[in-house]
Amino acid sequence: MEKSKGYIQADYYLRLNIKRNADQETIETAYARMALKHHPDVAGDSPEVQKRFAGINEAYSVLSKPHERQEYDEKLGSPEIDYQEEVISSDEGRDVTESVPARAPRKTGDSTRSVEGKSKPSAGLMSRKKLEKIKNESKKLITKGDFWKASSLMKKAVFAYPRDIELRKLLARAAAGRGRLREAVEELKTASDVEYFNPEIHYLMGKMYLQGEQIESATKSFRNALSWQEDYGPALRGLEKIRALKKKNLPWWKRLLRTGR
Repeated sequence: MEKSKGYIQADYYLRLNIKRNADQETIETAYARMALKHHPDVAGDSPEVQKRFAGINEAYSVLSKPHERQEYDEKLGSPEIDYQEEVISSDEGRDVTESVPARAPRKTGDSTRSVEGKSKPSAGLMSRKKLEKIKNESKKLITKGDFWKASSLMKKAVFAYPRDIELRKLLARAAAGRGRLREAVEELKTASDVEYFNPEIHYLMGKMYLQGEQIESATKSFRNALSWQEDYGPALRGLEKIRALKKKNLPWWKRLLRTGR
């Protein structure tokens, strides 16, 4: 019975197939690999796959933020099962130490050092020059309405640069273009985990919620944007649009009373 309890408690670590004492870089690399394998565009767009992918994003959302991870670890306590010493394989993915396709040796110029304002690549999988080329090409494809091709093109890039804000925003645009609003919001949530103080990300999230007719969530996102920049125009216009929608949906007699004020 205790074993079952321990397994459930360690669920977030098991979802990413990592040890409990994994460092931040290991968490990001594991998330990138799991997301690449279990993304609905790769694994099939079934309810089971969507649920698994959402679970992976949920685990990363908590474990990638130090303060939330600390709170989560405190809730885990110290069960008798020493699950941090061994990664438990499950249907949710392979061990992060499993072999991956061979890559050419990294050139000296392919820096893996973090630069302020930029994410660093995981294990030197891709140079930043190639990343920028992929993003520029994806922008063109999105402008042309070729959202599927754009998403496919960016898969390898997000594997190498899981914390690149611009890449996440492009993935959100491509997902929204394919009608995957929930997926678009998840991409923006990941971006928000990196730059929670960026009003544009909260605004874009609100825009996606509004498109999906989730008025309350949209309102909250727009207000979050304004909490970081109180005069952020797009968010102010978003709230104004919500007020107009709410007024439009009022019964005629309530609209008349409001007009008379």
